[in-house]
This record gives sequence, structure tokens and C-alpha cells, in this order.
Amino acid sequence: MATHVFEEVHISKGVRPLAQHGYVAVEDGRLHLLGSDRRLIASSRVSHVSASPARFSGGRTVAVRVNGTRYNVSPRWGERAGHLVRPGRPERVERASEELLRVVEREGGTVADH
Repeated sequence: MATHVFEEVHISKGVRPLAQHGYVAVEDGRLHLLGSDRRLIASSRVSHVSASPARFSGGRTVAVRVNGTRYNVSPRWGERAGHLVRPGRPERVERASEELLRVVEREGGTVADH
């Protein structure tokens, strides 16, 4: 199976941010949410993960349920420009969110419209 890594991911649980520049990795049939320091936040077999576009996010945030806990993830939310980090471009964030949904579905997870 291919490895997919999404970088510069804003990860939150409800309104509480867990990582401003985290990672989502899908490898060997597992989805991993990693903090900015690459420490594990949550992990599960992709077949046990459900994902959908988060309401009211304009397609830029994905609601991911891992081990019964809902996380909001926004891939490419931050962009690096040298040593600076600036907000991601909305169209790139939206494309990365769509790609994350496709990867979850392709790897056996459940994807819903909402």
C-alpha cells in the first residue's frame, strides 16, 4: 500500500487546537494523526475511520472520527515560506481536504457527504 502524508495540518478536537502544523499519515492500512512535534495524537485502522467534509468549512476542513473521537483536520492550513509560516491558500487547502477524503475512501474507510 502507498504511503500518503499530509503536512501543515491544523488538527483540533472541537474548538481546542491540538496541532497547528501537524501531519496526517496513511500507511499500511492505518491512519495516524500526528502533532507538530510528530507525536501521535490518534491512530486507527483506516477501515475503522469515518470522514466527511466539516459543516460550514467551505470544504477546507475534514471531520475525521478515529476510535470514536471526532477531530477536525485542515491539510495545508499553513504554508512555509522560508522560516515563516503563513495561512494556506484556500484553494490548496480545499484540494488537500478532498484528497484526504479520497485516500480514506480508497483505503477502506467510510466517507460521507456530511
